[in-house]
Amino acid sequence: MFMTQEEFAKLPKEKQDALMKKIDEIQKGVPEHPKGLTQLSMDEFKGIIDETVKANISKMTAVDKKYFKFPGIGEEGKDDITPVGKFAKTVRFLKAMAAGDVKTCRDMSNEYRTKANLSEGTTTAGGFLVPEEFVAEILRLQPTYGVARRECRIIPMARDVINIPNSVGELGAAWVSEAEALHSTDPTLGQITLTIGKLGAIPKVTSELLADANVDVIQYLSMLIAEAFSKEEDIQAFLGGGAPFTGLFAATGFPTYVTPGAAQSMLSYPDLVKMTTELYDTATANAKFYMHRSLLGHIRGLVTTAAAPYFGGTANDIFGFPLVSTEVLGKGGNSTTYMIFGDLRKALAMGQRAGIEMKMSDIATVGSESMFEQDMVALRMIERVCFGVLLPSSYLVVSST
Repeated sequence: MFMTQEEFAKLPKEKQDALMKKIDEIQKGVPEHPKGLTQLSMDEFKGIIDETVKANISKMTAVDKKYFKFPGIGEEGKDDITPVGKFAKTVRFLKAMAAGDVKTCRDMSNEYRTKANLSEGTTTAGGFLVPEEFVAEILRLQPTYGVARRECRIIPMARDVINIPNSVGELGAAWVSEAEALHSTDPTLGQITLTIGKLGAIPKVTSELLADANVDVIQYLSMLIAEAFSKEEDIQAFLGGGAPFTGLFAATGFPTYVTPGAAQSMLSYPDLVKMTTELYDTATANAKFYMHRSLLGHIRGLVTTAAAPYFGGTANDIFGFPLVSTEVLGKGGNSTTYMIFGDLRKALAMGQRAGIEMKMSDIATVGSESMFEQDMVALRMIERVCFGVLLPSSYLVVSST
C-alpha cells in the first residue's frame, strides 16, 4: 500500500500530480476517530488509511487502472455516467475526429477495446472503435428499423467463426423397458458455421456538424446508421442467397405453402387458416406472420361474402398470431415467395461481435459525390455480424404458383 520517496520520484509528473490530488481527496474523506488523531497508535492510523484507500481504489475500473486514470481526474465530463453526460464521450470523440486528433481517437478506441475485451485486430487500418454510448444508441434503434435483429436469436461471438448444431426435425422421446437400450431419438442433425462479415454504412455529413457535435447530432447520426444497418441485415436474413449469407428463403428443408394464382392478392382467408396448421405445435407457440406492408393491407381488407371484415383495418394479429411487416419482402405484384409464418427465434441465428468502427475521410468519393468538392466528410461505419438458419422446420415459406 505504501510507496517510498524514491519510487514516487521515478513516476512521470502526470502520475505524481494524479496521486497527490487523490491523496488530498482521501485525506479530506478520512473519518474522525473518537480518540483524536494525536492519540492514535501507528497501527490504528495505518488501518484507517488502508481502509480509506481501498474504498477509493475499489471504484476504479480495469480501464482506469490500466491507463492510470482515477475517476473524476482528466478531461471534463469524461467519467460522467449520469443521463446528462450520456453522450459526453461521443461528443468528444466526434470533435476529435473532425479536428484530426488521432491520439484522442486512438486512446478512446483502446479504452473501449479494453472494456469490451476485444482483440487488437478488431479494427481496420485507420479506423477507431466508437465509444460504447454511441454503440448502445445505434443498437437501441436498430430493432426499430429492422425486423431480423428484433425477432431472431442473437449469439454474441468472441471470435470470427463458430460452429453450432442445426436440425431439420424435432427432438423426440421414447419409452423403454427396464434395462432396455435407449435408442437415439435425435432429429437429423447438421452443423452450420457462423462466419462474421463486415457490414458498412457511409453517412455523409459536413465537417461543421461534427465539430459542433451535441446530443441532437449524435442521435441523428445514430438514426441514419441504425436504419442503414438494419435494412441490409433484413435483406440478408430473409433474402440472402449465400453472398455473404444464406437467408430464410434460400435455405433448404423448410415446409412450403403455395397459394393459387400468380398475384399475392389471391391470398384468401382459408389460405391463412391452413397455413397455421402446417407447422409443429412447438413452432407455432411463438409464431408470427412476416410480410410486406402492402400484403398486410390486403389481409386487413379481407371480407366475408356479406362484406363484413374478417380481421379489421387495424388488426395487428390474426388467429392470435402477430402480423409483422418488413420492407424487404416483395411488394405486391407477382413475387414468387412473399411471406413467412413461423418462429424466427428458433429459425434464425444472428452472430454479432462487439464494437462498431468509424473512419472519416474528406477526400473520398461516395457514389458519384466528391467529399472534397462538396466540403463534406464521409463516415465509414463498420459492424461485424453474420446469419445462419438453425431449424428450417420452424417456419413456413408462402409462395404463389
